[in-house]
Amino acid sequence: MDALDRLIQLAHLSGTLDLRCLLSGPLELDHAPAPTGEAVYHVVLSGACRVLREGHAPVALEAGDILFLPRGDAHVLSIHANAHAGSGPMQARDNGAVTVRSNCGEQGASLDLLCGRFLYTPRALLIDVLPDFVHVSFTSDSAPYLAPLVGAMRREAEEAGLGAPSIVAALSTALFTMLLRAWLAGQPTLAGVLGLLANRRLGAAVIAMLERPAEPWTVEMLAKEAAMSRATFMRAFSAHSDTSPLALLSHVRMQLASTMLARTTKSIADVAAEVGYQSEAAFSKRFKEVYGVAPGRYRVGGVAG
Repeated sequence: MDALDRLIQLAHLSGTLDLRCLLSGPLELDHAPAPTGEAVYHVVLSGACRVLREGHAPVALEAGDILFLPRGDAHVLSIHANAHAGSGPMQARDNGAVTVRSNCGEQGASLDLLCGRFLYTPRALLIDVLPDFVHVSFTSDSAPYLAPLVGAMRREAEEAGLGAPSIVAALSTALFTMLLRAWLAGQPTLAGVLGLLANRRLGAAVIAMLERPAEPWTVEMLAKEAAMSRATFMRAFSAHSDTSPLALLSHVRMQLASTMLARTTKSIADVAAEVGYQSEAAFSKRFKEVYGVAPGRYRVGGVAG
């Protein structure tokens, strides 16, 4: 298992396709901030639009584009007027697979859009290290696997055959990994944890943290995993990340702990030991600093937003 796959598993990613939107402009659709633990995505099947976010430059989207907002930022979907299609009142219907929203009536849409969400564990390390938005094309020659996936999502959303809701959910979950792979392939340089993973030696140290979090890790031990001297390891690590190796280790341990608390019945003391804390009190203090609630409250669903 590679480190990226491990991070995806730790985030407990799942996808959902919520809407097929057939729209005509002029139209501006406001999207409120998503709840904690939710990302949003838009897949443009045909037409064009712009995504507006306060304090940021507009992002122009056209047929073949996918926009992914990892932290579910508030945004506006802006569609220009179209000479061949007018806008009317918005209507919605459930076709058995997704909700279809349209303001076109019997006229053709100027924008055909799939809209969905990715659900993940709050404070997931993988989500924390992604930029504010990820923009890829599913028609790009560098990501030939994306077009068939989007085609299958579109077909299931249109035909609404037996089991379509389960199929589109599974395809949406796969979409996350595939669009992330496509985005990573197009980055000339990477920073933070992603940059560490892209470096063979530094990535080995990150994988060691993920696989053996209970080890009493020191910088010297991590440098050895990377087959570097301590000084060389620290220089290389600092060149790729603004955080320190031990701060990253702490983040990894907390995410592993949150997963165990949510998905197992292990005692808090056992969870603490499995992520490298000899003292339950020290573990609980650090956990509350990160998640805003004590481990016991987190376990029963009292996660701070």
